Amino acid sequence: MGHFSEQIWADYVRGVAQPKTSQDVETHLTSNCPDCTHIYEVWKKLYSVAANEPSLTPPDGAVRMVKLELAARQLPQARPWIMATLVFDSLNQPLTAGVRSGPSDSRNLMFNGEGTTVTLVLDTQSQPGTISLIGQVVDKSGAKIAPRQAEIILWTETFQPVAETSCNEFGEFQMEFKAQGRLRLTVEIAGKKSIRIPPLNLKNEAVGSVT
Repeated sequence: MGHFSEQIWADYVRGVAQPKTSQDVETHLTSNCPDCTHIYEVWKKLYSVAANEPSLTPPDGAVRMVKLELAARQLPQARPWIMATLVFDSLNQPLTAGVRSGPSDSRNLMFNGEGTTVTLVLDTQSQPGTISLIGQVVDKSGAKIAPRQAEIILWTETFQPVAETSCNEFGEFQMEFKAQGRLRLTVEIAGKKSIRIPPLNLKNEAVGSVT
């Protein structure tokens, strides 16, 4: 009997070969043909590796952070970007007459980037040392931002990725991250523009300065 084709070996080790074909292979293997015995062992190892491949898949979070790391290295060569300007800061609003001053756990910010408004609400109430960020991206022209077409990326001052998310159909997004100094927020609107928020000093509390 001649040697078997690769297709037959592949079907045999996977257990999907025709019964007659499987019987022929097993009969031939009992004859101790050295070439076929070696080929059979190779195909068994190959099938074992392929069967275990799903367990070797890296976590989605790890893949996302690697992509962010690669994006960070390419950021200086990215398409032209817009530095947003601060148009509202709840810290600068005077207290209502008769209301006692006191620390606030949240801060509201609004930025404008050539017709696109980015609203941020920073909150420290969730966990000690952790900041919750809720925001919304709105185009003043009335053009609706498609879901997942606006990517929100939070960077360190040296452009190391901290967190990343995307907007829903209302332009809303949310993320949590460890409090630290001088973080940068980038809004990437697919096919339109890239908006950078001035550095946020969030080392000690959510109401840190914007510089």
